[in-house]
Amino acid sequence: MGYSGVWSSDDDEFEEEVELPIRHRSRAERRAKSLKKLAEPEREPARRVRKPDGSETFRCRHCRNMVGPTLSGGRHRNHCPICLYSLHVDGKTPGDRASDCRSLMEPIGLYTRPSGEEAIVHRCLGCGFIRHNRVAADDSPFVLEQLEQIDLPEAADGDDND
Repeated sequence: MGYSGVWSSDDDEFEEEVELPIRHRSRAERRAKSLKKLAEPEREPARRVRKPDGSETFRCRHCRNMVGPTLSGGRHRNHCPICLYSLHVDGKTPGDRASDCRSLMEPIGLYTRPSGEEAIVHRCLGCGFIRHNRVAADDSPFVLEQLEQIDLPEAADGDDND
């Protein structure tokens, strides 16, 4: 059914019913619209919003095991508890997910902070960035034993306090 009528200002009544055609785009118009979309610069994909409560799960890119949420020892899961590998996803601030490198970070040693807390030292296999992360309660004790003790200055870059 088309448009039911047009208001007439003369006599406060509707004029007779008029059928208005439905306009379809021609093939050329549809093609021009799709080409216009292709010519637009691609948008940067939005980064996924992180849940700061430690409830994330992921598949380790090194050992391919599924890794669940943290049991204890911080709000963020920074590395795989099985092989201790991490990803270079954070920029200067731990948890910011601002790095574009996204390479694997290899565990190269253990560092004992002056407070007595142990941290795993990771080196990025892509760019060489070094960061240390807390040892989590569920980290593999067998893999931790194989890491050598490293002395780092307390003010080292990439310190992760989570």
